[in-house]
Amino acid sequence: MDELILIKNAMDTYTMTFKYDGLFDLPDDPKVRDREVPRMVLEKLERNEFELIDFNLTQNYGHSNAEEYLDSHLYRAILEIRLDLTMRALKSRAAIYACCVKAMEEGKLCLDHAYENENKQMGMLQSVMVFDMKKRQQAPL
Repeated sequence: MDELILIKNAMDTYTMTFKYDGLFDLPDDPKVRDREVPRMVLEKLERNEFELIDFNLTQNYGHSNAEEYLDSHLYRAILEIRLDLTMRALKSRAAIYACCVKAMEEGKLCLDHAYENENKQMGMLQSVMVFDMKKRQQAPL
């Protein structure tokens, strides 16, 4: 029975990937970063400054995908959000975006990790931020 529930949840969980090409410097102090990055991301999401570039079932999405976006494109920042979505939410990119904003506003997401990738070839830092649902973060292994 537990396996059936896990399969159903995994099928409903999607990973959305967004890009941002403006300046987005992560705070150096990890405690400040954990506190400030969610606020910084929400502000930019609310102003539609991030662009949704991809979404996939999380089970089909590897943890290294964000780095692949950095390697293949000159994006200043990559944001990943893992979130349960209904079929209705998948009807358009605008609907997906709105679900992500709402989840951030309602505190349903938490910062899983954030780091800066130094692209020496281009002489720039690229920020990667990954948010996951709080209920997934608190689930026992």
